Amino acid sequence: MSWFDLRGKAEQFADDLSTLLNNTVCNGIRLRPVIDEHTGVAMIGYNLSNDDLMSKGLPLTLGHKPPSGYLGLMCRLTADDTEGKHLMVVSSFYSFCADRDLSEELLHYDYEREKADAYPEAHLQVSASSPVWERLAAARGLGDMPLAKAHLPVGGRRYRPTVEDMIDFLVTEGLADGHPGWTTHVEAGRDRFMQAQLRAAVRRNPEVALEVLRSKGLC
Repeated sequence: MSWFDLRGKAEQFADDLSTLLNNTVCNGIRLRPVIDEHTGVAMIGYNLSNDDLMSKGLPLTLGHKPPSGYLGLMCRLTADDTEGKHLMVVSSFYSFCADRDLSEELLHYDYEREKADAYPEAHLQVSASSPVWERLAAARGLGDMPLAKAHLPVGGRRYRPTVEDMIDFLVTEGLADGHPGWTTHVEAGRDRFMQAQLRAAVRRNPEVALEVLRSKGLC
């Protein structure tokens, strides 16, 4: 594997996230990467340090008003596992919580590459209850399985939800205020993500990309 500047690429990733957040639902926050000395993976969250790898909640407020809630954010990054020269997200976690310590969670998007258990790599969980759900679960012999324990698949590894989707949800539903023009930054971020994922898909499936290009007379 060729030399890979993980810290430099992780710092750029963190800067891009900080810019997105400060242009949409936050004011003056700064995310910085920390390299986990045990795994060699770059970790990005809010107020991380080498002594404390637990991310704190990002306050959702545009000024001096009390936050309407807190955004939990944690990403783990490394070099891609094929060429070793592209930044790869090993896992990401985005939650909406009522408190800074992220203990009062309302929902979260979770992604874990090569997830060890049977649950989908990318999924949504909502901290909610439903008597109808519980009745159906009991009828299926699942016992006490609350709705909050359900892992809802969302797009898979390649086209999973992003922090832009969480921002869109929070502002559109009135759970957070957005800066003027926030949608422009959300859409730009989505475009960058989709392009990066398309490039990754082409690298892993070049024969499919060639097939499409040939069908269009482009090669």
